[in-house]
Amino acid sequence: MENRKDQIIEAALKRFSHFGFQKTTMNEIADDLRITKANLYYYYPDKTSLILAVLHYVIDEIHADELKLINKYKGNLIETLVGILEMRASFLRKYYVLHIAENLDWLKGMDIQCTMESFYTRDSECIAHLFEKAIAAGEVELADAQDAAAAYVELTKGVSILHTVSDIITGIPNEQNVDLILASQVRATKLIFAGKIK
Repeated sequence: MENRKDQIIEAALKRFSHFGFQKTTMNEIADDLRITKANLYYYYPDKTSLILAVLHYVIDEIHADELKLINKYKGNLIETLVGILEMRASFLRKYYVLHIAENLDWLKGMDIQCTMESFYTRDSECIAHLFEKAIAAGEVELADAQDAAAAYVELTKGVSILHTVSDIITGIPNEQNVDLILASQVRATKLIFAGKIK
């Protein structure tokens, strides 16, 4: 059963990444897998539950890669933060259509909102863990690693939305924005920690 769910998620992810959530139908996903729509609904009772599963799949992959980078931290906070931003940018390039769709229509449902909030919390916890490591290593002084991490995540997500607002409104993806997002996030990271690194 898990194998079939994974196959469905992978097929849905391909469609969602290319066409977005709205323009993809459950029929198309079922056709891609050569299964009946009823069989698809057996595993995912509606499109929202499939979207949530796909988002969890992508975010879990990002989270795992983020933890690998944080665990490699060796007294190089800015380098580690930039590495995390570059890793996220590679996912954003790959799933750009999901990013712009995620910020428009799919935040309306309570399940989606709760999911997005849990992703934000997990991002903040990861960055707080990195900040705690940097504090313990004596690389930086922060009064509250949790609060600093929350502010940092808000800033990086805000920069991301800033550069994609026209794509979000029009629904027309411009993946070149990923480079603008990354450059702004790196610039903000260096500015924030300029003079604070020992």
